[in-house]
Amino acid sequence: MNLEELKDILRNEGTFATKTKAISDSSLELLNLEIFNILFELLEDDDSQNRFFAIFHLIDKFSDLLTNLDESLVNKVYNALFDEDSPVADRAIWALNIIGDRALDKLINEFHTGTIENKIRITYAIGRGNFSIRTLDRIEILFNGLKSKDEELRFTAMCEMMSNSPVGPWSENEWNSTKDENIDFEKIYDIVLPIAYSFSTSENESYKEFSIRYIDWIEKRKSL
Repeated sequence: MNLEELKDILRNEGTFATKTKAISDSSLELLNLEIFNILFELLEDDDSQNRFFAIFHLIDKFSDLLTNLDESLVNKVYNALFDEDSPVADRAIWALNIIGDRALDKLINEFHTGTIENKIRITYAIGRGNFSIRTLDRIEILFNGLKSKDEELRFTAMCEMMSNSPVGPWSENEWNSTKDENIDFEKIYDIVLPIAYSFSTSENESYKEFSIRYIDWIEKRKSL
């Protein structure tokens, strides 16, 4: 298969399976900037399978190029975070994490100006990012979410804060690995605890279950 044949399969002819086989069987020489740009075209395709194919192979085949995107392409990956197809949106978090500082700057700026729905998704993305990079910037966004009057945003921020805290029954996570002495975990627990208590009697079973778990973790830590 030559470059023109690969481009034609990706743009015009291929089913999801055909596209996958074609790009997987391609040599490194074929996976050039033209293919990279075609994947970005597919990232905005009407077909969710094409969008998933695009974001998957941008991560899998072109992670080096993702670290050096211009603003317009960073925006396209950011927009994929809100894709109606959850596998695409979830992969967008991974891609934003690879992009690094410019993606995090975009997330932070959009959090401060976005709708509640966007803030929730951004909070989730920041929480699932690499906390060993610009940890304090990430914590600040989660603290903002904890102060929100919106119940879902507060709950999401609480979950992401706790999922990146060493208080749970796990031996290692991103925050532990940073050894960042600027992180005041006790302050985090003091803020989270009353929020968890407020959700512990919620009629929403998920809110209730997670909150009771966090209360247990924090109170066990404080009793040590």
